[in-house]
Amino acid sequence: MAENLEEPARVDSIEPPAGLSADALDLFEDVTDEQGDRLTASQFASLVQACRLITLADRAEEQIGDRWIIDGYRGQPIANPLISDARMVRASAVQALKSAGLDSRAGSASAAGAALVGHRWRRR
Repeated sequence: MAENLEEPARVDSIEPPAGLSADALDLFEDVTDEQGDRLTASQFASLVQACRLITLADRAEEQIGDRWIIDGYRGQPIANPLISDARMVRASAVQALKSAGLDSRAGSASAAGAALVGHRWRRR
């Protein structure tokens, strides 16, 4: 019985998940343009997760706006809790990219962070 060992058809483009922020979409497109035909399923899943995390952080930052200091439950001024949440979510996105090997410069967490910052601010 002969097996069909033909190579699968190449995909010209990989569609991003719906609802990504502009920064997350930039990252998705950069990675898929550079490595699209070499992405494994787990790398693709990590990329999607990182993009969703970046979108979450972007939305948190939109909500923060210029409200860096807010009133605490006793009326005292406190740092907006969304600031640390956004920072933590971005760190998780960097870790997802780094663990999947999607950033060739990601020799360390700081290198991966620098790459993410570069993606974030490139168009501004």
